[in-house]
Amino acid sequence: MDVMIVPEDLADLLLGWPDIHVDEQAFPLLTVDEDGFPHVALLSRAELDINADRSAILAVVASTQTRENIRRRGRATLIAVHGEVAHYAKLRTSTTTDQDGLLGCVFDLVWHKRDSLGIPLSPIGFQATAEIVEMEHWARTRSVLELLRTGTAER
Repeated sequence: MDVMIVPEDLADLLLGWPDIHVDEQAFPLLTVDEDGFPHVALLSRAELDINADRSAILAVVASTQTRENIRRRGRATLIAVHGEVAHYAKLRTSTTTDQDGLLGCVFDLVWHKRDSLGIPLSPIGFQATAEIVEMEHWARTRSVLELLRTGTAER
């Protein structure tokens, strides 16, 4: 599978930082566990980004199981929804870094499907709160995303 550029409409969903007291999308990240079963982690925009040339999706993962799955297989699928479209993005790690108990990942997009039946879809959502910011360690996450963006993360 060749590496693809992240489509603009998918990139737009992942870019930016969640605002407190605003409804946000939670993005399912699917990996495969050691027994071959799908494993789902929900990520927010605080844990996702796109690099400058849209050649990779950046992610920071806190979940122990998800980190193990990514290290073992180097693959994941990300789901994003907007309007009448569901995006399915198959990802392959090109770089990972362990930083402060988090796994930073540079994912190459190797397959993408823009799926629609022309009916409105509702993504999984949550409202960002100060408690979530603290509980999910968004300050640490932001630091790891910056390391990934600049290519200065240690492997």
